[in-house]
Amino acid sequence: MKPRDAKVVNELLGQIDAQNEQLRLRKILRMLNNIVVLLTVVALLIMLIPPFSLPLYYAIVVTSLAVNGWIEWLTRQKRERIGAILLVIWTNIGVLLIIAANAIERDLLRMTMFAETTPLFVVLAGLLLGWRFAGIITIGNLVAIFTAYIAIFTVNPTPRGIFEESTGFFIPILIYTILVWAAIFFYQWQLAASQQQLNQARLQLMQDQIIRHELELARNIQQRLYPPPPTKLGNIQIVARSEPARETSGDFYDFVQLPDGRLAIVVADVTGKSIPAALMMVMARSLLRSHITVYQSPASILHATNELLCRDDLQAQYVTAFLGILDPATATLVFATAGHPFPYLRRGDQIHEVGCASLPLGAKTGLEYQEMTLTLQPGDQVFLLTDGFFEARNAQRELFGFDRLRTLIQQADAANPQRALDQIWTAVTEFRGTLEQSDDMTAVIIHTLAEPHAVAVNNRTHALADCADQASSPDYQITVLVTTSGMPNP
Repeated sequence: MKPRDAKVVNELLGQIDAQNEQLRLRKILRMLNNIVVLLTVVALLIMLIPPFSLPLYYAIVVTSLAVNGWIEWLTRQKRERIGAILLVIWTNIGVLLIIAANAIERDLLRMTMFAETTPLFVVLAGLLLGWRFAGIITIGNLVAIFTAYIAIFTVNPTPRGIFEESTGFFIPILIYTILVWAAIFFYQWQLAASQQQLNQARLQLMQDQIIRHELELARNIQQRLYPPPPTKLGNIQIVARSEPARETSGDFYDFVQLPDGRLAIVVADVTGKSIPAALMMVMARSLLRSHITVYQSPASILHATNELLCRDDLQAQYVTAFLGILDPATATLVFATAGHPFPYLRRGDQIHEVGCASLPLGAKTGLEYQEMTLTLQPGDQVFLLTDGFFEARNAQRELFGFDRLRTLIQQADAANPQRALDQIWTAVTEFRGTLEQSDDMTAVIIHTLAEPHAVAVNNRTHALADCADQASSPDYQITVLVTTSGMPNP
């Protein structure tokens, strides 16, 4: 969040706090005012009993009831603070007047009894108006009480002296009153600190909500970058799915229709997660798309993309990629990989990994990528997966691994690629259990329907199996056509 935005949010939180304080003050003021009215009525009844029936007491009680009515009116007019000041000052003055009346009557016991109630009005002031106003009430009350003691012992001197007698009665009240005010101060100081922490937490929560909202927007935008699989490819079906580990993904797949009817297929994985990986993903996708329309072969497309990524110095961010060009008319898939997991070819009951080792895009300049050509047969399925599948972990920190993945592919639906994709996804999710997804997962399945079709074969290429090491295996029955740019024909 920008500093200007944070300032606006802090002002908004301040307004909310002020409104909450106003509501709190209104409720407390009404409650306390009603209590004072009740006590005043009780006092009025008590004054009917001698010797409390003094004219001054009646005047104080009647005036108090009038003030209480005024306070209720101020509360209804939403002028709570003025009403709170009036309530605190008037109730406090009422007690001070009673103390003064008892001092005039030289009733030391009754004067001390009322003086000991003054800390309650300090509490009242602190509750309604804060510790500063409570401090003012504290000082005023202590001065008035000490003056009353001086006055009463001046009229009735004792052998100990005026100051000594006054101090002896005054000190307990002084200590008690200061302790009450200190408790109010520390309580409200702690309350203010807690409120500040609460506002900081609320600000952080709002920032998090804004970030989550922005990430959700980024996720939606990124999801729109994934094109739907083409539907008209002769007897070839393609299904695809991508699911980020966080709000945004470094994985992506792409389909680019070429003018001659062929289809470019991209499956890629950017190192890292979330926003940096998503930004890198958009850059890599754009570069690959632009080069697909310029260059003819997957190897040259990957080479050109790698050179640009290396030139931009992306701080050790790499992109593993599969790039294939599918010709629906001949059912051939010419592809090259850049540090990406090898495609899995499912033919009958056999699962084969097809590919050659290579470095990812952005690793270093001057890389040459080797192309391979798969001649697809009826019923073949090609699985293009990112490493989020075999690197998934369960609660015991156990990897899903290549062996489980091969077995899972072998057991997946051989006739329905969408169902096969759903089965793979469900199995990995169930293996992970309650753990969160730790890496982005992307899968594309190319499925050839089980009807015979003609396959055109380039007579300028020679048959190999999964880079040269599998060519000598008698069990390997896949026709793999490899063409390498710049290499002479044998």
